[in-house]
Amino acid sequence: MRITVFGASGKVGRQVVALALARRYEVTVFVHRSNPFADDDRVRVVSGEISDAAKVAEAVQGSQAVISTLGSWHTKSKDIVTTGVRNILPVMKQQGIRRIITVTGAGALWSGDQPNGLDKAIHKLLALGAAKILADGEGQLSLLAESGLDWTCIRSPVMTKSKRTNYHLTGELAPLWAVIPRAAVVQCLVDQIESNEHLRAAPIIRSGT
Repeated sequence: MRITVFGASGKVGRQVVALALARRYEVTVFVHRSNPFADDDRVRVVSGEISDAAKVAEAVQGSQAVISTLGSWHTKSKDIVTTGVRNILPVMKQQGIRRIITVTGAGALWSGDQPNGLDKAIHKLLALGAAKILADGEGQLSLLAESGLDWTCIRSPVMTKSKRTNYHLTGELAPLWAVIPRAAVVQCLVDQIESNEHLRAAPIIRSGT
């Protein structure tokens, strides 16, 4: 089975690629400027801008699933996550690829949530400090929900460097102080490739089982 990983050169993306290879998936990586896979003949590399539909189509060609670990924190526009999904979804449909797994911040809300008063207060607080990042994550969720594809968006609290990989997925929104090992998020994203448990949903990832 071949998968395509967008955002493959980032901290999460690199680990996703490593784990996918360890599980014997064939992997295509989409990279922008930095290419940490130049000397790795186990991966197929496509370089380009996420806004380039032709390059995106080249990257997903021959794959059965897509994982996007794109992030906007260190970009000027702060809209890379939404832009990426907006360009990935149409070429997936054109090529008959149904499965896409993405990641965004735990603070992003979508239509499937039932936030209580505290959740709404936390959301407003996050919007004060990172309005564009929050809007980017929620824009992605809206596009996924409207796509008709078999999508899963893992909503993650702040990631730590811990190597622990135990996790569970829940529909309950995470408290503001929640954290999660990056290794657990990576494990979860790769686990979703062949799982049907959270189709068309955006669960929150939490530590432990």
